Amino acid sequence: MNYWLLTSEYPPFFGGGISTYCYYTAQMLVEKGHTVTVFTNDATVKDIDVSTHDGVRIVRFNPDRTQTASFLGHVTNISYAFAHTVRHFIEKEGAPHLIEAQEYLGIAYYLLQYKHLLYDWCKDVPVLITMHSPSFLYMEYNHVPMYRYPNYWICEMERFCLQAADILISPGQFMLSELSARFTLNNTNVTLIPNPFSAKHFKLERQQG
Repeated sequence: MNYWLLTSEYPPFFGGGISTYCYYTAQMLVEKGHTVTVFTNDATVKDIDVSTHDGVRIVRFNPDRTQTASFLGHVTNISYAFAHTVRHFIEKEGAPHLIEAQEYLGIAYYLLQYKHLLYDWCKDVPVLITMHSPSFLYMEYNHVPMYRYPNYWICEMERFCLQAADILISPGQFMLSELSARFTLNNTNVTLIPNPFSAKHFKLERQQG
């Protein structure tokens, strides 16, 4: 399977749990024989940089390569750049079997917009959204004003991604319960899958007293 993973964080940049999740997910898929490409935004890259690490192809792109930040705003511009970078690679080498993205910051918002508008390059590509930490939840917990620009629109982008995904994955029931208390999730293709981790076997030797 040709698997593409969109993320705002990937090693060597560790921003938190998303980076760790993406690393282990990519390694897990490679170990099972799948072809994995990780797309991540990186302002230090001039345009697009492609490298391979531990069997994973990593595509780092400058989030301002679409020249839309001045009128879309920083976070929305990143989502737009994700969509057009994915489009560039699809038109260059064909579509993957599946695209996965985080819901956080709505990075798949424009990709899903193009898909639901039936653009030829993406209309048949399944898009899986994995929930990590929706802004409209943690902002509430942290007493951050959710209706202040650009917070409101970022939260709306995240909500759209949850509704528009072909497949929605949550690492636990708690997050789904918290979501259902705040808005109606119409997406019925929801699955609970705990986050992956790497387990090592070890042997305990009994000490003789």
